[in-house]
Amino acid sequence: MQKEDEIMSNWKIYSLYYGELDCPKGAITPGLDTDLPFTIPYMGYLLDNGSKKILVDTGINERFIIDGKAWGGFRAQGGTKYVSDSLAKIGVNPEDIDVVLYTHLHNDHTGASHIFAKSVHIFQEDEWANLLDPLPSQKIRGDYDPETIPVLKEMTCLKIEGTVEIEPGVTTYKTAGHTAGSMSVAVETDKGLYVLTGDTAILNCMLYPKSSTMSLMNGTKVKITPAPDVYGPAIPSSLVYDHYAWYRSIYLLKTLI
Repeated sequence: MQKEDEIMSNWKIYSLYYGELDCPKGAITPGLDTDLPFTIPYMGYLLDNGSKKILVDTGINERFIIDGKAWGGFRAQGGTKYVSDSLAKIGVNPEDIDVVLYTHLHNDHTGASHIFAKSVHIFQEDEWANLLDPLPSQKIRGDYDPETIPVLKEMTCLKIEGTVEIEPGVTTYKTAGHTAGSMSVAVETDKGLYVLTGDTAILNCMLYPKSSTMSLMNGTKVKITPAPDVYGPAIPSSLVYDHYAWYRSIYLLKTLI
């Protein structure tokens, strides 16, 4: 018979669909298979151990989808209702969420923050600093939403640094590279350890560069080119801003998985 603390440290992970973005050829894919178009979901995750409910990321706000298009002028759908509807499908209301973790504070990960007024919101301190003072290139791309600042200031927030055990079985790791304060979330489940990487590695093949197939959002598989050895332990996407920090993060993720 398991002890109570052992039971409570094992979590279930629910993937949440917050909408999607069409990516044309070569928009995000790394240096291989640049002719491959695909659709990327806006995603979140609910972590539930029977006692606590933790949400990872809150999707894109509908203000960033104009005439059915979002980042890069690509077809998109999403918004606050997608987040609340996705939770409702598994019987969860925003008021039920104890903690919201942010893999980073880009506009497509913080869009529905305002509906989680009763939650504790947790993100890396460096990410908060970047949100307050984005680089010119980040302003051009519209990576961060300035309206996120007053929203989070009204919330109960914890700004953390590096590796923090949020609850038994849920640990954050700083995995910078996509942003200065990107973080990954490691979750202990009955099936073993799962690591939610945010945009540090948005495709499975980026962490497993010798992959020869990739699963699309509709479940079908397509053939992809295994990366040559020169790529090393992982394949960077076009969304990596700091390659030095990103490779350090990749080595950390490799030790976890």
